[in-house]
Parts: sequence; structure tokens; C-alpha cells
Amino acid sequence: MKKLIISISVFVFLNGCTTTFTTQNPAEKLSGYTYIPVDPFSVKTNPGNSCDVSDEEAAIEGVDVGKIEFGTLLESLPDNAVRMSVEQFSTSGAVTYGPAGLGAEGESYRVTVDYINADTTNVQLWISKRAENYITKEIEYVPLLLPNNGEYTYGTEIYEVTREKPEEHIELYSEYNLPVYVGIGLRVTANIDVTGTTANISGLGAIGAEAESNHLKGALTVQTLGVNGQAIAAALPIQSELNRTTAQNAIVAVGSIKALLYEEDTVVVPRVVGIYLPFPGGKPLVNAIISELSKDRVVWHRPCIEKV
Repeated sequence: MKKLIISISVFVFLNGCTTTFTTQNPAEKLSGYTYIPVDPFSVKTNPGNSCDVSDEEAAIEGVDVGKIEFGTLLESLPDNAVRMSVEQFSTSGAVTYGPAGLGAEGESYRVTVDYINADTTNVQLWISKRAENYITKEIEYVPLLLPNNGEYTYGTEIYEVTREKPEEHIELYSEYNLPVYVGIGLRVTANIDVTGTTANISGLGAIGAEAESNHLKGALTVQTLGVNGQAIAAALPIQSELNRTTAQNAIVAVGSIKALLYEEDTVVVPRVVGIYLPFPGGKPLVNAIISELSKDRVVWHRPCIEKV
């Protein structure tokens, strides 16, 4: 069964994600609404609700309170996922997130593919947005979910993000719950410059083939997220110029490291590995959110299980 899971994940890494193409206006292209990988940072672990079971609840559920405790870290992470994110760096300097598909000549992209074992925790945020009025050129407060129908200048957005409820001018803020992914995993990142008319960037295999055909150039990086150990370090490839071979080596390395996750000498530590952006906003908003999250460790309410 373990070999089957590894084979399926490697197949996804090789072929990329299936993408449905739809017509998007500029606001939709800048919106995000997507998984955003982040450089991993530490979390604060607290006991979850399942760790505090009353005698009455235990009797109803048939649970032995004395046997309720944390399981292994991997037992505490209920979700497995392969997630893909594409950052586009346009010639104008703007950075946006969007679906995988075709890259355009002269554009630069960062394609990130994550394999993660994760749990999701919600972080309460208060967010305000300001932007330049297209006509008056004045900086004004703008509702975060208000579509930009040409009233405000793209690229002038300024965001303020805080976890604490604002004491002043609260009417200028909106409250949101941000899904944050806590767990461990593996990440492959391709930094790409498109040199052909177009290039297929829908998956690592496609990217390697396009590099072989001189339709793009770039570099490939493989990293672990909260995973360490001697065997893990030995399995990581030393990447160089992006091509079909290095892309295949990255896929093989991911499969090898996945097989080592359950080994006793593998060290696993929970980390924040990504967020889900459920509202409009490009790179400035993402940076403001990450800055706020990294000020104080995100609290993860780790679930407990009944040990037999």
C-alpha cells in the first residue's frame, strides 16, 4: 500500500495538476483564492479538544480517559495533499498568483509543488486596505472585497494586517478567519524564465521537457518542510540548471524521502507550510499576512487519540 501511495504521488508530481481554463478579468487574475506556500516557520502546540474529555463524555463514547494522549506527529496530521502554486512576475514588476497552464514569452514564474501531511488551523485576522483613487490620485480606504472596476490604480494597494482587534478606526477593518496549514512535507520549486513564445508549466515533467526544448530556462530546488535526518539529507539532490534530467531527479528524490517519513531515525517537527487565501489580494497582501503570522507563533491545537 505504501508503494502504491508513493507511485501515485510521483505520478502527480511528474504530470502536474489538471487545470480548467476560464476567461478571467484582471481583478480575478490578481485575486488569488488559492494555496500559498510559505517558507516554513515554527508553531506553538497546544492540546486539542479531543485531549480534554470529561468522564461523562468518555462513558458515552466508550473511551478510556487514561489512554487519551498525543499520538505520533504523523498520526496527528490527518490530511495528505499535493498542492501546486504559480507566482507570475510580470515585466511591470507586479507579482500575482494564478493557475498552472501556459507561460508567456518574457515572463518569469515560480512554480511550487508541495507534498504535505497537514492539519488546518484557523487564525483570526483584521485587515484594512488602501489604494490610490484613479481620478483624484488620493490614497483612500477601500473595502477588501470591493471589485476594482477601474476606480483605483492597480499596484498601489497598501494592506494593514493584525491579529488583535483594532482599538481605533475599527470600521476601516474587516475580520477574517485565515486557514493555515500546519504539518510536514516536501517541496519542489522551479524558478522559470520563459524564452519561447509560450511554455507549458503545468507540472514538473512538462517544465523539464520545455527546458530541454529551450522554451524556458531556470533552476530547481528540492527542500524538506519539518523533516530531517541523515538518510533524508542523503536523498536530497544537488540541483543545477533546470532540464528534463534534474526534474526527474527531483521526482525520484521526493519518492525516496516519502518512503523515509515513517522511519524511526527520521526527525519530524510541525511547521507552518502554507496558507489559503480566501479573499482578493496579490503579493502585497500575502506579504503582510505572512509578516503578521511570523510575529508570534501560530497556535496548533494538536488532536489526541486513544492508545490501545
